Amino acid sequence: MARSYGFARKPAWVTGHLLVLAAAVTMGFLGHWQLDVSNSKHFSLQNFGYALQWWAFAGFSIVLWGKIIRDVAGTSKAARAVSPREAPAEPPVAYRRYVPPAPAASAGDPAIDAYNAYLRDLARKDER
Repeated sequence: MARSYGFARKPAWVTGHLLVLAAAVTMGFLGHWQLDVSNSKHFSLQNFGYALQWWAFAGFSIVLWGKIIRDVAGTSKAARAVSPREAPAEPPVAYRRYVPPAPAASAGDPAIDAYNAYLRDLARKDER
């Protein structure tokens, strides 16, 4: 499936590209700095681990930004492929909506019914 990435040249997206690139470069330098600290301490394992973490964060930010761009490109293409009259009721990307569980039935238990009546009375008093 061919995707259109023309939206990524808009100013807001270019700003996002630059921010992610600046963050990744900064994290790369921070990893290099941690490696220098590790070497100055005759290979401190803790600082070496921090260096690896910074580089992993930099890679993750670039991969995540690429996934966001790919998802938006796929979504915008799917939205353009459908005419406005035939627009789906659901969004192109299926999101799960939280549905609260139904309250449990008391099954005729007099103690639970009495307690629920007590709570309803308290709620009515609070409303006044």
